[in-house]
Amino acid sequence: MSVRTGVWFFPDVGGRSVFDTIVAAESLGVDEVWLGDEGPARDPFILLGAAAMATDRVLLGVAVTNPYLRHPATIAASALTVHELSGGRMILGVGAGGDLALAPAQVERVNPLGATRRAVRIIRAVCDQVETEGYTPAPHAFTAPPLKVYVGARSEKLNRFASESADGAFIAGVPQSSLRSMAEWAGSVHPIELAIYCDAVFEGDAAVEARRPRWIYNMLNGPEETRARFGISLADAAAAAEAFTRGDEGPARKLVTDQLLDELVMRGTPEEVGRELAARVRPFHPTSVGLTLFTADPVATLEPAAAALAVARKELD
Repeated sequence: MSVRTGVWFFPDVGGRSVFDTIVAAESLGVDEVWLGDEGPARDPFILLGAAAMATDRVLLGVAVTNPYLRHPATIAASALTVHELSGGRMILGVGAGGDLALAPAQVERVNPLGATRRAVRIIRAVCDQVETEGYTPAPHAFTAPPLKVYVGARSEKLNRFASESADGAFIAGVPQSSLRSMAEWAGSVHPIELAIYCDAVFEGDAAVEARRPRWIYNMLNGPEETRARFGISLADAAAAAEAFTRGDEGPARKLVTDQLLDELVMRGTPEEVGRELAARVRPFHPTSVGLTLFTADPVATLEPAAAALAVARKELD
């Protein structure tokens, strides 16, 4: 079966732009579109629900929502609504949430594995209309076509849990040298679907430099082995991220070195990016591969991204 291709971006660029990007992605042959869920921001479920009514083929995903800001039963109901509207094209990504999502709401991430495990269990119960600890089916509950649940995470424990209990794992925003470990964790218990998404910038070095400080969050919310590989302590990453939120980019710019950028971000023409993407993910036999779009205008970035994905698909098939 041919590998699926997709794009992932955050709905902080304007709701109409998000909608237009999803519709355009389908017309350009992209197989799936994932939206991030960063807490007090535009709601990805509402945006995907709107897009569901204007598309026919493209898969619609959230990567990832978390059980700290949304109750798992509410997550399930929102996802099932999109699933129903789209005729079964929703994929739900669940994880422990990152600092971008939780910090603005002043929510602490306590026991991320336990919270994610509980969330997946309750989501499954809602989908199946069965009772479980934390959820009792209501008379007005509804069902939709079978819903795939992915776990999106960078840690060993959560990826091993994905292999144990989820339909798939969503791996994104990690250095190239960390992909093997994460893919192995995600296949450690049962074979599951694997989505690997890599960061890409098509607008040149100036665009990379403008975004450089923001990649500190990839280190802050990544596993310790990844930080250690690049000589970054958790305390330094946290301090740099906090300074960045206050408008001071200096500490983050210092920690996000050129070496780290080279492993995190693919740059060049669509042909070059497509070939590099295929080379990065080929050893792990993913179900889907994709590009993370970092831009204020995802519609404009979509055409080179789709061209790169077409190259990657040809290389991998």
